[in-house]
Amino acid sequence: MKKFLLLLAFLPLALMAKDIVVLQNGHRFEGEVVKISKSHLVFAASGERYRIPASDLAYVGLEALEPVSEEAAFSDVDVCLRAYNDSRLRGRHWHNFFAGVFFGPVTIIYDLVKTYHPLHDRRVLLLSKNKGYFSDPVYLECYTYRAKTNATLQAAGGWATWLLFLKN
Repeated sequence: MKKFLLLLAFLPLALMAKDIVVLQNGHRFEGEVVKISKSHLVFAASGERYRIPASDLAYVGLEALEPVSEEAAFSDVDVCLRAYNDSRLRGRHWHNFFAGVFFGPVTIIYDLVKTYHPLHDRRVLLLSKNKGYFSDPVYLECYTYRAKTNATLQAAGGWATWLLFLKN
């Protein structure tokens, strides 16, 4: 009888839906699929959220799929727009430009390799109204992409200026 009561006590845990994600390299994970899109999958396991590119996925097994509201479907777009606006707060436009003028391709390579994070930029910390998103993986990816693109283009513009006007 005790075994039967113990089994009934743990039955809800056994019946909880577990989604399975298998990567191209063979790694297998169990957890909960939070969001699916054409380009990526957001997966929650062990209290952490992971954003997995679609090209890395080999198999996704869904136990139970809940309908997604229209508001939730557009939430990632809203988060990306917030990240893009915050990347504008970084400033440093002229710094990147003049670094491109004086150091050329070294600055461009540095900007491509550097990791951009809103917590490392004082102006973003002071002026952003989106501090609650600083740990969201979608926000961080969008912020990093936009900040890296802007810094690289500004440095490339500085280098092009040096090539066109100052080289002669």
